[in-house]
Amino acid sequence: MTFFRLHKRILQAGCVFLGAVLLLFSFLPPVHAAGTLSGLITGAFQARTAYSAESGRLLSDPVFLERSAGTGTGDWAAFAMARYSAVDGDGRILYAYDEDYAACRDALKAALDAFYQSAGVTAGIKLTEYYRMGIALTALGGDCTDIILASTVNNPVALKRLSIITLDYALIALDLKATPVPANAAHTRRDLIDRILELQTDDGGWSLTAMAGGGADADVTAMTLTALAPYYRAGDAAVVSAAEQALSMLSSRQRAQGDFASYGIFNCESTAQVLTALTSMGIDPLTDARFIKNGVTVPDGLLRYRLPDGSFTHSFTSDPDNPAASAGNYNYLATDQASYALVSLWRQQQGLNPLFDMRPDTRDTLSSLWQRALESIRAMFARLTEWIRAMGTKR
Repeated sequence: MTFFRLHKRILQAGCVFLGAVLLLFSFLPPVHAAGTLSGLITGAFQARTAYSAESGRLLSDPVFLERSAGTGTGDWAAFAMARYSAVDGDGRILYAYDEDYAACRDALKAALDAFYQSAGVTAGIKLTEYYRMGIALTALGGDCTDIILASTVNNPVALKRLSIITLDYALIALDLKATPVPANAAHTRRDLIDRILELQTDDGGWSLTAMAGGGADADVTAMTLTALAPYYRAGDAAVVSAAEQALSMLSSRQRAQGDFASYGIFNCESTAQVLTALTSMGIDPLTDARFIKNGVTVPDGLLRYRLPDGSFTHSFTSDPDNPAASAGNYNYLATDQASYALVSLWRQQQGLNPLFDMRPDTRDTLSSLWQRALESIRAMFARLTEWIRAMGTKR
């Protein structure tokens, strides 16, 4: 073999190796700058940890788990971190943020089981406690199907006795993995949907005070649209009609800075709920003209409430009805809701299932991409081995 032919073979092998390396690194998680969407998400997680954990991790911190597992103080943080992930065809959760999810899952499962054993499902129990814990636990890979069914469609309490928020989260919990409704259940999915639609206000949205003649509230309307999102995407005629009215109402309530108010206070959480609703419905908040005011989008409105350390504040306006939320300062609930709203946007941009759809994702997951990368490397080495053998036989 001449020097030039040998040199060509070496160049070919080098190109194959370089291509495989580039392919491999294209599937590895990128290093996120603070201004990217992933950087904003991880920055919020890190800030939440700094404020709430005595150790370097939130979800395995003993003090945090003891105080917060199974409560609104902890479950939404765990949910946000858990949904920053992909679910492969085997149901494995491929997390994009480094945390001890198993520790939190075990603590939350224990809290949910204890609550169910002590309280059961009665008319006086706060059902949303079950739904919040069930949503977070399912996101962490736990199974609480029996409790979700018991507290939703198998719950004999009349739907007219339940608030709009309770109905919303009952439907969300039931649809996390499209849980089948038993034939002898007290209620059906359709019953829940129809009751939610009955509570729509004259101005197109939903509100906790609707029964008393109050107008629509942006925060509650957005939560309701998130619950109805699977049926909106499926083209359910009644849901689509109601949702379009609600979207028009929300569009009219968005101010020039991109954010939303609840009971007269422009705030982070209401804006986060609208962003979550839009992305859950399959609406792109960066391009839908209804939710862009002079070039300002809903995500822009949400980021108004981001603080320099990556956390979020409830509002920059003092709220006499919410004195615990100090204007302009860190707020755990605002940070948690902003986190999962940003994760919802990230999931949409990645082509993954919506935030509350916890079935296997319908695109290539990190696991399958990694497997393909490994296969490419194996193929490269196989070709290199063949070339070495061919070189040996020609000597």
